[in-house]
Amino acid sequence: MIKRMRKAFCRKGQLGRLFLCGVLILGLTGCQKTEEPSTTETTYETFEETVAQISPEADTGNENAAPIQLTFWYHDEKAAPYYEAAAADFHDRYGVEVLCSYVGDVDYLETINQANIDGTGPDLFIASNDEVRKLHMAGLAEENSLYTDGFWEKHYPEVARRALTSEGTEYGYPIYFDTCVMIYDTSVTTQPETFGSITDFAVNFVDETNSKVIFRWDIADPFCDYLFLGTGAELLGDYGEDNGIFNVNNAQVVQNMTYYQSLHEYFSMDVDTSTYEQVKSELVNGTLVYGIVKTDVAGELETYGSSYALCPVPALSGELSVQDPSITYGAFVSPFTKQSEYANLFAAYLSYEYAENQFSFSHQVSARASLEREDGNERIIYDQYVATVPVPKALENGDFWIYTEICFKNIWNGKDVTAELNGLQEIMQSRLK
Repeated sequence: MIKRMRKAFCRKGQLGRLFLCGVLILGLTGCQKTEEPSTTETTYETFEETVAQISPEADTGNENAAPIQLTFWYHDEKAAPYYEAAAADFHDRYGVEVLCSYVGDVDYLETINQANIDGTGPDLFIASNDEVRKLHMAGLAEENSLYTDGFWEKHYPEVARRALTSEGTEYGYPIYFDTCVMIYDTSVTTQPETFGSITDFAVNFVDETNSKVIFRWDIADPFCDYLFLGTGAELLGDYGEDNGIFNVNNAQVVQNMTYYQSLHEYFSMDVDTSTYEQVKSELVNGTLVYGIVKTDVAGELETYGSSYALCPVPALSGELSVQDPSITYGAFVSPFTKQSEYANLFAAYLSYEYAENQFSFSHQVSARASLEREDGNERIIYDQYVATVPVPKALENGDFWIYTEICFKNIWNGKDVTAELNGLQEIMQSRLK
């Protein structure tokens, strides 16, 4: 079977047929027996049946033709095992070789752009959703050519689709994500219903060993602080790129950030020295009771001891909600590739077909909804993702994070909440015009 699939892929005349069959993996369209358009989505089983119809006795063209080869770039080393395994499986099944390359340059997109100019650019690459608007405006990414509206709705949460949408068009194929979740020590406490549960615990807890840290998060990281803005904050619209929508100084946000400031009375964290590594070291030492962490802890929980558990980030109180952000990472096909059909197929393979293996290889949680998640922590992280909002993707996004970090720092250190939020509102409105 593998041999004849390889032959079919090497035959130029079979490209359209095999590509349509590949699309059937995704249930995106039908492989037509007649010229009438299909009105139903095809299942994965139909894809297998269609591939099986390729006869070994059929004319497979020139076996000496050069093999099909794709170049794939990524920038997160932790994801390498998943990409390499997916590439090997893709090659075994379809005869298309994928060369996976880690590119850790700080100016990742500029490196891709320069490589395209030099004629050495990748056929497809990984990028984050905050870069989608830049990618499509710079002509560095093709539209997602495979996923229909029905397929998006059936197999991915709305947050993933919004994250990869710019000006009404989806770019790339969602692979995995990052967001914030709560971690707590089950040997000392229980899952918090609200942040008020944590402050109540802090008031009543007697630390006989004088070693416990009640609550910690990287307060210097605006991505972790973002959730405190709450649902009253309106940041560039549902798709994160509408410059006409920016509202962070309304009454609801002021209440949320006043609550955020009040936490300083209970938990003495220095914004100038805070680090994420500090949070993790306290987890390793078993001294942290509650913490806000990112999804990378999924692959490190065994080093923290058996008493730690994950849970969703709770509301601040019965009246004040949080708004957890997320970053979605997608596989984007370069418009400069000479193998667009194969590149789209491998991107979709990473996003959908091989996704059930992602957590076991990299401990990164797939953005695909229609998966059986046996690991409880993976389910918790995914459920949190579904409830998040994508980080903004406007071109002024860098300024947003810089000025938001300053705003949070000043509020934590006791500055007037309303004045600081008004200042953030004014400077961002000026930048967004």
